[in-house]
Amino acid sequence: MTEHEAIDQTPEVSHADLAPTPFAASLRWAVHALVYLLVMLVTGLALAPPTTARSWLMVALLVVFTAVYSIGARRTLRHRAGPDGSWSALAYLAPSIAVWACTFALGPETVWVAFGLDFAVLYALPFVGGLIALVLVTAVGVLGYTAWSSDPMPGEVAGPVIGALVVLAVVVTVRALQREVDRRTRLARQLATARDTIAEQTRAATTAAERDRIARELHDTVAQSNLSIHLLLDAADVALDRQDTQEARGLVQEARAAAARTGMQTRRFVDAADPEVPSGAALRDELQRLVADAGRVGRTQITLRDEITDGELEALPRSTARAVLRLVESLLANTVQHAEASRTMVTLEVHGDEVMLDVVDDGRGFIPEQVAGFGRRSARARAASAGGTLLIESAPGSGTAVQVVMPLPHPAAVPDHSAPDDPVDLDRPNIPAPEEST
Repeated sequence: MTEHEAIDQTPEVSHADLAPTPFAASLRWAVHALVYLLVMLVTGLALAPPTTARSWLMVALLVVFTAVYSIGARRTLRHRAGPDGSWSALAYLAPSIAVWACTFALGPETVWVAFGLDFAVLYALPFVGGLIALVLVTAVGVLGYTAWSSDPMPGEVAGPVIGALVVLAVVVTVRALQREVDRRTRLARQLATARDTIAEQTRAATTAAERDRIARELHDTVAQSNLSIHLLLDAADVALDRQDTQEARGLVQEARAAAARTGMQTRRFVDAADPEVPSGAALRDELQRLVADAGRVGRTQITLRDEITDGELEALPRSTARAVLRLVESLLANTVQHAEASRTMVTLEVHGDEVMLDVVDDGRGFIPEQVAGFGRRSARARAASAGGTLLIESAPGSGTAVQVVMPLPHPAAVPDHSAPDDPVDLDRPNIPAPEEST
């Protein structure tokens, strides 16, 4: 799953699930503060000398207005509101506007409160409801103010209208910004979820890859050692039955040496040690040792035919040399344990820009499509680690032929001496663990 797919599959976060941003909370308090400041301004104008009964009655109505507005606003503040407002605000805005409209019966001063109510209705209500309420507040303000003038001036009408338009522009801009903030908040949460998902998938993939690597290492090292020791001890037991103590003693010594190599390779495996992969003549000697050891513990005559020069062996990339060693060892182990072959031929040669490894035996054979063991997958993985492919041809009673083709680097390329993808242990025992697939 890619990061974009993970984001697309993340559930949408509703406005109610989003914590109010500092910007939104500050704006809400600023709207309420503006309303209160304008009420205080009108109260001051009403109580300006000379104070009359009308002035005190207006102050009383303003107190009622403030109480209704404050109680409703306080209840609304307890609930989160998105950038599009909520119809629940009508519960306190409608009675507040009604009380405010009544104040015009006592004087025109309360027209100043219209500016604060413009912000309140547009910010607290959904856009359509806020727009209708804005028109209503503007109409009440214009009519209430001009009712006290015998000859209304254009400015008395234009003032509340212009103020309403300015408020509309400001609130529309603020809402757009708030929606963008909410969108980015949702995106940030989706990205965080996608990041966690990708991290978990990466950990799972890494764990699976490491588990597979460890399984291959155990298959090619410790399990091989155990098999080698068992085969040598079985052969020693047969020699004792023949009362050939000298041969039995030699086989037991070889088993001890295999056990010592097992301990050494186990320590290297635990310590993640990476011994050098031989090249050139040393690589040829190592191949001959593997063939000789496999022939000694098995019942098949194994022949190595390497039609490759020391210079070509020297030029092999490290990953290719490692794959050749491991594949020869593993394939010969399968032949020794499963093939019941009398003769086995191992061929290593170079054709053009490819190195080819063939292991052919005249054993009992099998049907490749019906066998899918770990050894077969491991051999293919080793060939693939060097950029190569593995082909198996076999049939019951017709032997088995395994061919591995791995590319060689371009002549202009620098040989691969980088850190290995698959550490090798040259001191491992001679025979791989049992495998029925190749």
